[in-house]
Amino acid sequence: MGRAGHSGPNVQYLLRCGAGAALMSVLFLLSACQTEPMGGVLNLQVEAPSPVAALQKINSNGAKCWMRSGDRRFRDLHMIPELDTRVGRPRLLIMRSKKQQGLPLLVIEASGSPTTISTYGPLASTRAGAQINADIMRWSGGETNC
Repeated sequence: MGRAGHSGPNVQYLLRCGAGAALMSVLFLLSACQTEPMGGVLNLQVEAPSPVAALQKINSNGAKCWMRSGDRRFRDLHMIPELDTRVGRPRLLIMRSKKQQGLPLLVIEASGSPTTISTYGPLASTRAGAQINADIMRWSGGETNC
């Protein structure tokens, strides 16, 4: 006949599971407290006559709403349009203002028919990347405001 009650290893296992669940609950609650969403890559199909036309709209609005806005997230950045489609896909590069050479922090690229806009790069996973993606989605829908 066995002992009455719980065996030691089973209790320890249950305690570890309970602690893990409590930790996950705390992390979930903390993530819910963020005021701004974090970004990520964007792949958005838009209605545009061409990939270049889609990027021209983003370039003009982005210059006004990101680069010249005074927003601290974009203060040390500049945008380089590469819309010449003879070689490669048209794209906009967002770079650090003080580093004219090197890899871009974010690439906004358009391709195909129907046109698909994609964003990628290290800046994509930040709050600034989330703002950029949200703006691109709004502007691609026809809005022009910041």
